[in-house]
Amino acid sequence: MLGLPLALVGYPIAIWLPAFYAGEIGVSLAAVATMLLVAKLSDVVTDPLVGTISDRLRTPLGRRRPLIILGVPVLCVSIWFLFVPMQGAGSVYLLVCIAGMYIGTTLVGLPYGAWGAELSPDYHQRARVTAWREQFTLIGLLVAAFIPFLVEQYGAGDTPSIMRGMALAICISTPIAVLLLCLFVKETPPTETAEEAKAPFIDGVKKVWANKPMRMVVGLLLIVTLAEAFRNALSLFFMKSVIQADGVGTLYFIYFVAGLAAVPGWLWLGRKVGKHVAFAGTLITVAIISAINMFLTADDYWAFVIFFIFKGACFGGLQFLPLAILADVIDVETAETGKARAGAYIAFASMTAKISTALGTFLAIWALSFTNFDAKLLAENAFDDLLVLRVLYAIAPAIFFIGAIIIALRFPLTAQVHAELQSRIRNAQNA
Repeated sequence: MLGLPLALVGYPIAIWLPAFYAGEIGVSLAAVATMLLVAKLSDVVTDPLVGTISDRLRTPLGRRRPLIILGVPVLCVSIWFLFVPMQGAGSVYLLVCIAGMYIGTTLVGLPYGAWGAELSPDYHQRARVTAWREQFTLIGLLVAAFIPFLVEQYGAGDTPSIMRGMALAICISTPIAVLLLCLFVKETPPTETAEEAKAPFIDGVKKVWANKPMRMVVGLLLIVTLAEAFRNALSLFFMKSVIQADGVGTLYFIYFVAGLAAVPGWLWLGRKVGKHVAFAGTLITVAIISAINMFLTADDYWAFVIFFIFKGACFGGLQFLPLAILADVIDVETAETGKARAGAYIAFASMTAKISTALGTFLAIWALSFTNFDAKLLAENAFDDLLVLRVLYAIAPAIFFIGAIIIALRFPLTAQVHAELQSRIRNAQNA
């Protein structure tokens, strides 16, 4: 259930926040891009640190619970001031608030991810665990998209009202989800002693990086999250200025409904052909849809909606398949050394995803800032500026995905290979 409020955080940050601060608060596009990137750089320190602490902690509450509980007030306070800015807020205000939000999501999300990766050692069961978590993530995205829909249909309909509604939803749902998690989910006992877990941090990083499948997963996360963040940062601008779509919140609600409905299909496909092959299929489909958007205009509104829904169906696969693969990758080191460092692996993947997300957002907004594009929604923009926006939104992500498709198709950790790893782990534990 904690996937729900974490998704409530991710959606407005990716879609609404850049346009909100650039169009409503008056911060320049270049400054918004820079502040988002600088704040995200804190994850270079906090993600490995929190991952290591999460693996080493030995408390009556467990390893994962204390950090998650600590992160709740940090996340909620930062989100409120970020989404409901004070009078006179500017670029420095944005930097401070979003840096606090990133620290809060690290404290909550990283131990939560490590906890989930340890719940089952089985290849397909891990995919089911991840799928359930990502279905709650998609439900959270549905809720996040439903809030703008309600504000557009029954409220003031303006962006500040939308942001306030999402801040309230996050600050209410996060403590509830954390309370239920901590009360009703058992932690898997660590496979190593506290002394063994206190190996030098740099040694842990080297061992994670020495895992070849992990390096490939890092490459996948780097490319895919960068491409998606690149597109998401421009999505509101593209939909309003190029497609001239009304009710963006409604469209995203339908988008996430399609994503939620498609998760069982991607899970089935992963069982039939392997998670990595299913993921490659997702990437190919998304790349084609992305390129098609280049040729759509306001006259092609319904064609855009149809392709947008198909892209939403792929979103479920993009969300949970890499995470299910990551849980299997951890077993490569466990089979070789007997050590299970789920926190370190999740931290490495989380840091990669967060930095590439920030980089993708920065590059997209920074590139658009070199034009005369007016960031105020529904503003008139010249044809050349809209052409640049279309190229950035449609073609750039499709090019990024080519590298990810190649990596996914070459991924070596199949169900058969993973079964052999699990057999080695069980033999070592029984020896």
